[in-house]
Formats: sequence, structure tokens, C-alpha cells
Amino acid sequence: MRSLVGPTAVDFDDLVQIAAEKVFASIARFDGRSELGTWIYGVCYHVLLNHRRWYRRWKVRFSYAETTDDDVVDAPSAPELLEARARARQVHRLLARLSDKYRAVVVLHDLEELEIREIAAIVSANELTVRSRLRDGRRQLSKLLLSEAASEVGAAHEPEPS
Repeated sequence: MRSLVGPTAVDFDDLVQIAAEKVFASIARFDGRSELGTWIYGVCYHVLLNHRRWYRRWKVRFSYAETTDDDVVDAPSAPELLEARARARQVHRLLARLSDKYRAVVVLHDLEELEIREIAAIVSANELTVRSRLRDGRRQLSKLLLSEAASEVGAAHEPEPS
């Protein structure tokens, strides 16, 4: 679940609890057509989509204030953290800005190193759909990385006020 939602998700514990309940409740229906890990990823993926869908609907119904997409805020890293850790946080923060469907496919393929057919079984989609989501998700992530890098370069070259 952590790889699907990212390390800073506010609702991580709730999602793990719900996914665990679903896995234990439906383990008897596991028929072995895929590996157990793939099946559990599928359960986690569907729990994530259902939970986020419910939360968006609840937010629209009961929220009076204007809402923003700042649900996942990544605190700046301390100077003593390794550069690799800072890059990993940057990637997770940008992954959180992708839609759940694109993020799940990119994370499962590129970070968890699952094959396309396994991902297709997890997300209940055609392999060609998974390939196009992977392509589009990578493009969106690339654009986010480039825009963030450009904003950092622009901020570094701004003259300091005197």
C-alpha cells in the first residue's frame, strides 16, 4: 500500500487497515491464477481507488471552504540528509500529483518492477491500457520534473533585494 500512496500519505494507516480487512475477508476466493502478491496489490489498488473516490465525494458535499490539492505536503529535507533521499522525496511528491490510475501503474512498473501483465491483473485493465497509462504517466511525471527544475533555476538566479 505504501508504494501506491507514497510515504507521506495522511490516510495511509486507514488504507492499510481497510486493505487488510478485504484481503482476510476474501482470501478464500483467491484461486491462484496469479501470484499472491499480485492479487494483494490488486486488492490494495481497488481499496485506494474506492477510498479516494469516497473522500472526493465527501469533500464536495461537506466542504464549505475552497479546497486545494495540497493534501500531501512534503517538508523540506534537512541539510544532513543524503541527496538521493531528497531526490526520492521529490519524485514521491510529484507522483502524488498524478492521478491514482497513472501513479499506480508508474509505481508498480518502475519502482516495484512488476511486469505489464501483472499490473494489468492488479488494476483490472487490458495490457495495452496499462502500457498507455505507463507512457502517459511517465510523460506527466517528466513534465512535472522539468517544470520544478525550471522554477528552481529561476529562483536561484533572482537578484536579492537590497
